[in-house]
Amino acid sequence: MQVMIINSLSGLERLRGAVVIIDVFRASNTTIALLAARAQRVIPIADLEEARGLKKAHPDWLLAGERDGVPPPGFDLDNSPTKAAALAPAGKTVLHTTSAGTQAVARLAKAGAVFHGSFANASALARHLGQDPGRPVHLLPMGYRATEPAHEDSAFAEYLAALLRGDPPDFEKIRPGLLDCPGARRMKRLGLLADLEFCTTLDSHDLAPTVHYGELPYITA
Repeated sequence: MQVMIINSLSGLERLRGAVVIIDVFRASNTTIALLAARAQRVIPIADLEEARGLKKAHPDWLLAGERDGVPPPGFDLDNSPTKAAALAPAGKTVLHTTSAGTQAVARLAKAGAVFHGSFANASALARHLGQDPGRPVHLLPMGYRATEPAHEDSAFAEYLAALLRGDPPDFEKIRPGLLDCPGARRMKRLGLLADLEFCTTLDSHDLAPTVHYGELPYITA
């Protein structure tokens, strides 16, 4: 299997094959949690005002997300995997807009297969990707605000690449660095300790969130 880690967000439109969007703190995990709670679908939206407009047009949809780590005024949910799991939006459509993890989805429409990944679903995702070993796999760590590298995203990209090659490193040696990286320290300052635990737990969920492209891109389990 050909596995490549993409360290630049330029040229995403040219990628072909499978792409795994990685935003460990926290968009990928919030998507995982929403789908595990049986949300009907998650619609990732890059632009905040577009998300607000869609919510106005569809008031029964939930609006979730963050800017600078906190939910904007009027949002139903923030970008929290633990709160998403607790609210269990069974059967609901959830609009999701964040600073990083939702920013690349629309640009990957021609890739062929797009997924969300984190430590929480690493083995499930690797198993799913392994069903088509001839397809190239691109791992896309989104980084902080989609503008600079983030330790947690790069660490998961390296972990998943090794897992796909059949030689995963010891996660217990990786986790201490995840708990003390700049992103983790930001989460601690915001009091997001339960989310930090969720995001740094390996293989808690057996699903591979998959992006579908239509009038709006949407994600299902």
